Amino acid sequence: MGCSMIVPLDLRALSVDDRSAVADIYRVECAATAHARPGWVPLDEPARVAAWQADNGWSHQLVGAFEGDDLIGFASSSTADDTPDTSWLDVCVLPTHQRRGIGARLARAAEQAGPAGAERYVASAYLPTATEIDALVGRFAGPLGYARATTETVVELDLATAELAPAEVAAGTTVSTHLDGVPADLRAQVGVIKGLVDAEAPHGELGWEPTPVSVEDYERELALWHQQGRTPVESIAVTADGVVAAWTCVVVGPDPARPAHVEGTLVLTAHRGAGLGRAVKVASLLAVRDHAGAVRVRTSSDDANVWMRAINDELGFSPVESEVLVQKVRRDPSGA
Repeated sequence: MGCSMIVPLDLRALSVDDRSAVADIYRVECAATAHARPGWVPLDEPARVAAWQADNGWSHQLVGAFEGDDLIGFASSSTADDTPDTSWLDVCVLPTHQRRGIGARLARAAEQAGPAGAERYVASAYLPTATEIDALVGRFAGPLGYARATTETVVELDLATAELAPAEVAAGTTVSTHLDGVPADLRAQVGVIKGLVDAEAPHGELGWEPTPVSVEDYERELALWHQQGRTPVESIAVTADGVVAAWTCVVVGPDPARPAHVEGTLVLTAHRGAGLGRAVKVASLLAVRDHAGAVRVRTSSDDANVWMRAINDELGFSPVESEVLVQKVRRDPSGA
């Protein structure tokens, strides 16, 4: 009569500077994400590792779940220097090991591994349908103490068939498009706008505040994209008196099978209602199609952001996925 040995689960800290560990982390992340998001195309391993290891104002604490020497899941807690009160959690478990409570154990371990000063944890998940999102929140996030903060819809545009006509803007306003960075004298203004994107768009219960991006951080982001083989395509609308009134950015990777993605779009409050959001968005999409080689572009908007959703609908974007953001507020930020 044969018997099988049960291998105990072991949770261990991981380092993004450990080459072997990073290769295993990448393998698990790809398997878990492809299982949850059919048709998903990953960044290649060097590009993904570059993001983890980048000196860009983010710190990452990772915990792995091992059976023997085999990594079967991991969780990360990521915290930005400019928002130390918020840690972002991510949990990935190999599909063959899911529904065994491993993800829940990893999530709790990642919370503990995060900075003691964090006042809340935030996580996001992408799934094909809102029904699957509801099931995930009820089955996994809710029992861990996370509440739904907001939902977004991911939409995609096929650039080969899209009908994109350049938009007219008011006299004195100039729309221009730039690959690999806007002119140096405009980067400080663009950094302010980038810091407003999440704060000024609808964001449910998340309570985002403006977080301006310094010129140095902007240039570090450009350097990371260059290292990854990706090209940022930015379009801006500049008024006659030199004010950057609107901005958008599409990031295009080297693999045409992976959709380019919109980093963000914003029009300053004083300049809204003049069609500048649509103008910069169309300008960037035309440049992506003509110069950057992407076939498809994806973006997402909060389900309450009726203005941006209307622009995307008009341009021909179609829904492809649902996203949920959940959060958990710590009772005692000191960790006691």
